[in-house]
Parts: sequence; structure tokens; C-alpha cells
Amino acid sequence: MKNLYQCHILVKMNYLMLSELAYLIKLTIQSSINDEYWVIAEIAQINCHYNSGHCYLDLVEKQGDVTTARMRATIWASLFRQIGSNFRALTGQDLQTGMNILMLARVTYHEVHGLSLNIRDIDPRYTLGEMALKRKRIIEQLSKEGIIDKNRQLSLPPVIQNIAVISSATAAGYGDFLSRLDNNDYGYRFCHRLFQAYLQGDKAEGSILSALKKCIRLKVHFDAVVIIRGGGSTVDLHSFDSYPLAKMIALSPLPVFTGIGHEKDETVADRVSNMRLITPTAAAEFLISKAKQFEDRVDDLRQRLIIRTNTLVEREKHQLNNIAGSLISHSRYYLKTAITALKSNIYMFHTHALSALRTPSLDLKAFEGRLKNAGEGLIKNNHRKLGELRKVLSVYPGHMLSLQLRILESYEIKINLLAPREVMKRGYSITYLKGKVLKDPGSVRKDDIISTKLHNGSIVSIVESTGEDKESE
Repeated sequence: MKNLYQCHILVKMNYLMLSELAYLIKLTIQSSINDEYWVIAEIAQINCHYNSGHCYLDLVEKQGDVTTARMRATIWASLFRQIGSNFRALTGQDLQTGMNILMLARVTYHEVHGLSLNIRDIDPRYTLGEMALKRKRIIEQLSKEGIIDKNRQLSLPPVIQNIAVISSATAAGYGDFLSRLDNNDYGYRFCHRLFQAYLQGDKAEGSILSALKKCIRLKVHFDAVVIIRGGGSTVDLHSFDSYPLAKMIALSPLPVFTGIGHEKDETVADRVSNMRLITPTAAAEFLISKAKQFEDRVDDLRQRLIIRTNTLVEREKHQLNNIAGSLISHSRYYLKTAITALKSNIYMFHTHALSALRTPSLDLKAFEGRLKNAGEGLIKNNHRKLGELRKVLSVYPGHMLSLQLRILESYEIKINLLAPREVMKRGYSITYLKGKVLKDPGSVRKDDIISTKLHNGSIVSIVESTGEDKESE
């Protein structure tokens, strides 16, 4: 009874076979949509058959993370060779997943394979323009958040010696960087550690982000991060136009330098980094020049210290010579005065003697004894004083000269002990905040980055807290 009922329904109803409906749809599409259209879409998946030469794509349109449209597309082998060649010549890159493309397409419908697009041409200039527009939007967003120049505002240490390198171990640029850094003309030694990452392709963005996170987590061991790449096509740079990567670079507590091998094209990563150095070799040259500048400053300080010390020694020597000359002059004057006084006394003695001889004879004998005793005593006394004076004159200049030499040697020892290098050997250090010597703890804030210069190296620190020295109050 059921089969008879179904047959009765089929007789009464008008119906189409599936193939007939599919053919009707095909005719409708061909008659209604028979033109070619320029269409914008993102490549979600691409599959190129090397045997047949055909290229099959899955195209999507998205609003944020939501897919609003999806359609299959085909580039037949007869056109794919030319389209692919033109795209590669202008962009330096093959068609790949994630690209936005502007294509000339015709809508087709096949009874078995369904609805799809037959791509007739692709305009590579749109893909390049889309990348530039994306770059502009990211920069505007970072500027709006006020972080675009944050990494550039970080103070660089005087010498950047411990370096975290983000690159591929097999990249030619990485090899150039190490060769120039390790074989510099000045014999400087740099400590570098490679954090491997993909620098192009679908995995590049996540790989670079992961490597940068590791560098930041180990920030106490490094002075800076260098991201290098050995050149490539313009489209390959899209990994460096990533908002998450740019934000992480901008907020990095370590200075980030980029040398990704493009002179004309500035990526967002270049824009937010502390310094853009074009090529890996240029990045190495910059690090070497920083070390040379520091060495030149140290040499200049040393030369100035030597000149100042020599000037001080010469000045003290000159002062000592003046004192010695003055002492000799005063000694001669004192000796001359003493001799004059002695001659005067002798003259007075002769005068008094003659006067005494003229007195009456009764007084002569009385005065003779007294005069003899007085004359001998006066002569002995003056002779003794003259001997003492000669002893003083023979000892005093040498004593004064020896005393001044000991004072000068004491000054020289104190100067050498106060030299910066000797002071730092005894455990002292110099702390810098933003390139200036830190003297007052009140000028430091929490999370400030300070660098401490020791005798044989330096330490970079983040301030947790500050406090005044109660013992000094």
C-alpha cells in the first residue's frame, strides 16, 4: 500500500532530477552573471598542482575574527604561469595564505563541483597597498595609545656588550652580523645569544613574538635585543607589520634594534624600535662604535687626569723652589747682618780700648783686667753665635727641602688613590640614571632603570623601592 501511495504522489507532482536542477542553476548564472568582476578577498588556502599546473584557492572575507563570505576559486594552468610570474616580479613573493588580493574573476557553476570563481588576473599593486594601509593603521593605534616612542626613550648603556639576537641560525644576515661583531678591528669581546625564530612565512609572527618574550624574561642578562634578517622581498616584511609584535617591542624593558635588510621599506617594528639599523652588518657596526666611543671617553678622562696631575706636581715643585730660594736669600741676609754686627763690636772694642789707655794710670790696671775679660767673653760669645748660625744655615735648607718633598709625595699618593679606577677597585661603583650620575635617591622612582658601573663591568637594575639614609640625618 505504501509503494502505491508514493507512485500516486509522483504522478500528481512536477519534479526535477538533481542534475536538471543543477543545470538550471548553471543556465541562470550564465545568463544573469556573465561579466568579469574585480573582487577583493583574502586567501584562506592555496593548492597548486604541479602536474596539471592548475591553482585552487579558498577565498574568504572577514570582519574581525568572523568569516562573512567564503568561496572557492581556480586559476587554470594557461593563465597561472603568467599571473604567478607577474605577481612574483612586482612583490618578490608567491601567492600565499593570508594575503589580500584584488582579482579579476568570472562566476562559474559546475553541476558536480558547484559554485566557484574563475580568476582571470590579479593586480599585485593592491596587495602592496593593502600592506601599506595596514602599517599606517597600526602606527596610528600605537600613537593613540601613547607607546609608539616608548622603546626609543630608553637610555642606552655606555657599552652594549650582552646581546640577545632574534634571527634564524641559517640566515645569511645572522652570519654577517656575527662575523663583523666577533672580528672587529679593536678586539672588543661581545657576548651574544641566539633566540631562533622564523622570519618569514605563516609562522614568522608567532615565532618572533615567542623569541622576544624569552628575551624579556631573561632581561637581567642582556643589555639589548637585536632582530636581524638577511634581506628578502617586500611582502616578506608583513610579519614585522604586526600589532602584537610592535606593541611588545614598544613596551620592552630592553632596547630593541632592528636590522632586517630593507633600506626603503620601514616596517612598524622598525618604527617602534629603539633604533633602526637597516642591515645586520650595520647593527654590528653600531654596537662596535658604541664600545669605541666609550673607550675614547675613558682615554680622554685618563689623559685629562694625567695632565691635571702633572700640572699639580709642577706647581708644587715651583712653590718648593720659591721657598728654597727665599730661604737661601734670608740666610745670606742674616749672615751678612751678623758679620756686620761683629765688625761693629770689634770696632767699638778697639775704640773703648784706646779710650781706656788715655785714662789715668791708676785706672789702667783696674780696667785692664776687666777689659781683657770682657773682650775675651765678647769674642767667645760672638764666635759661639757665629758657629751656631753656620750650623743652622748648613742644616735648615736641606731640612726644609726634604720636608716639602715629603709633602709633595703625600699629595701624589693621595691623587693616585683618588683616581676613579683605583676607587672602583676598592668596591665602590657609579650609578647612572638616564645617562647621568645618580646622587640623590629622591630623584629615582619605582620601575626606573638604573645602570651601575663597577671596576670590571656594569649592572642594569630596575628600582623596586627607595628610602633615605637615616644615619646621615
